[in-house]
Amino acid sequence: MTTDFRQRPEFLRGRAGEQIVAGWLKRRGCYVIPSYDYGGENGDKAPKLQGLWGGYPVPDLDVCRNGNRFWVEVKTKREATFTRITGTHDHGINFRLVEHYRTVQAISGCLCWIFIYEEVSRWLIGQRLDILSAPRTATSLGTRMAYWPRASFRELEQIDAGTLSDCSGRDT
Repeated sequence: MTTDFRQRPEFLRGRAGEQIVAGWLKRRGCYVIPSYDYGGENGDKAPKLQGLWGGYPVPDLDVCRNGNRFWVEVKTKREATFTRITGTHDHGINFRLVEHYRTVQAISGCLCWIFIYEEVSRWLIGQRLDILSAPRTATSLGTRMAYWPRASFRELEQIDAGTLSDCSGRDT
């Protein structure tokens, strides 16, 4: 028997991170459309920006504030991993998705941010995709990945345990 996609631990962990970031943005005056809520007939597909000849998965959050609109892709990671080759602590994202987010940014004219919630340190870090340098790429478990040094991201806030209960994605 297979486990429902939405019941898998990696899905639940990622959803928790998305809700933490959505709550963080709302507390800063942003309005958020949780794109991740719109995922195919059975809720198991990434929402796409669709055109006549194809589509591109969109980042997790569609965000607006003060007349500005932007995308936010959220990754929940235990911590940055040390890479011997570079001597840096890095975060990785599926390279194919990074390329899709760049395309969504170009089509929509809306900037895309990458936010990473680090579970161990409880730091929320982020950076605009257009500011991040070209990633180092490598294959991990058969998937081409894009890696950036943790130092490429801005530390936004260390989220304490009391704040987590306010980050359910609800308006607070």
